[in-house]
Amino acid sequence: MEVITEAGLELKEIPLSEDISVSVRAPGMKIAWKIAWRTIDAPPAAMAAEAVESGGWDEAIAENDLTPFAQVEAQPLPADVAEAEVAAAPPLALVMPDSPDRYAEVHVTPPPDEGVLLMVKSDGVVQWYLPTNPLHELVPPPVALNAAGEAVGEPAAPFELRFQVPVSALTTSAAGAGESVGGAILKFFRFKIVKELIGAGVEKVVQWIIDNIEAKHKTEGFRWFDKTKNFALLSDAELQAMSGKRVLLLTHGIFSSLAGAFDGIADPASPVRQHLSAVYGDRIIGWDHWTVAKTPLQNAADLLAKLPAGIQPDIVCHSRGALVTRAMLEHPDLENQRKARFSSVGKAVFIAGANQGSQLATLSNINRLLNIYAAAASLPILGAAGVVLKVVVGVVKVIAQVGSDLPSFAALSVDETKNPFLKALNGELMTPTSEIVVAHANYDPAKGVLAKFLDLNVDAIFKTANDMVVPFTTADVFDKWQQVGTNLRFGTATVTQGEVMHTNFFIQPSIHALLAAQLV
Repeated sequence: MEVITEAGLELKEIPLSEDISVSVRAPGMKIAWKIAWRTIDAPPAAMAAEAVESGGWDEAIAENDLTPFAQVEAQPLPADVAEAEVAAAPPLALVMPDSPDRYAEVHVTPPPDEGVLLMVKSDGVVQWYLPTNPLHELVPPPVALNAAGEAVGEPAAPFELRFQVPVSALTTSAAGAGESVGGAILKFFRFKIVKELIGAGVEKVVQWIIDNIEAKHKTEGFRWFDKTKNFALLSDAELQAMSGKRVLLLTHGIFSSLAGAFDGIADPASPVRQHLSAVYGDRIIGWDHWTVAKTPLQNAADLLAKLPAGIQPDIVCHSRGALVTRAMLEHPDLENQRKARFSSVGKAVFIAGANQGSQLATLSNINRLLNIYAAAASLPILGAAGVVLKVVVGVVKVIAQVGSDLPSFAALSVDETKNPFLKALNGELMTPTSEIVVAHANYDPAKGVLAKFLDLNVDAIFKTANDMVVPFTTADVFDKWQQVGTNLRFGTATVTQGEVMHTNFFIQPSIHALLAAQLV
């Protein structure tokens, strides 16, 4: 069955079964919508096969207790109106702030006490969308909790959820003009609403994230940077044996891990890895930590608590790991703890460092941030190995149910007046460092593999050069005392490029050469 929306404001219903339907509209556009499967509980064999092929996404979806609910295909079609007529009287269009894209709107009603998330897959790239009418505004807070702390009470009445999907995410390169078969796939996943999260305070939300997302998928601690040993955790005795010795310390960024973030330099047969081994022996370690449930300051405190006294560190950090590193070296609350571990640092290498935060780290922009990482996770050329999919999907599910900002995201704010953590880092305290080395990029998605995904062009949000996650112009800014030595730039503040973005630095030969030249 196929339904065509003809550019108007009216909603058109797509019946999927006796109990399930999806309503769609796309003002100003003509889109063909086709039923992909019709049942809530038993998708056909083709769907099951596709789920297996989706690999990491399929596992992340299952781990976060998401269940397939509905699925449709969508393909934008050529308009029936001549270009001259469109120019003379531009049609109605659904738009969103800070996006150059146009949007289609999809409505769906989940079963009682359940929510829905939408995943769109187009040309191999996965994007996730939260309802524009958030659950925390639709579901009343629980009136009582049982002995286990779980919400009890009558089921919530069914309610309609609305999703707005960028049309560029529905356009596939595989389908020809006027074709609807082979279009983008819209998959709806239902989940049980966690009633104790509705209206809950930040501390309770954070603890739920620890118990149900981050602790399930990662044990915090120092790990050997050794792919042949599966990046095993170090024992306390192994850490203490590094006292008085030169050590390379790696610190990863948000939604990532040691193994993922630094995968591009992990191959033991690669020249860059062999060079590092020649310099440090086996004393290359990484701090694997939670990046959603904890702030960078908490991460840094935990890291210092585990380090042996007398260590002689060089540091390589990426993304949010730059703020963990800066907190370890510059935050006044950790000064005594740091001095008990080391008095100075050799080289500190900041790769795509969020040294002054990110404009995407706000509740209103969090869906965009998550989709940038989802896109990167979809394509190896963008650094897919660096993204922990189970955490990304888990965070999407939580954000769909809570209406408050998380402390870990608030600590990434670029506004010092609202971010005391960043203000403290930019104060006068510093740790002696032989040299600060920086690499950063000004990336234009229109010049790369994400060119068609207009909604991922975040320049309207940043209002400055950026690598899609952190600003180019502040990735080499510390405080007035810290001066950058070597500075490797991909593009400039005014010139963009389409190869190096936030998540794929470590697969670049020039980054390998930089590490080999600086860490000697």
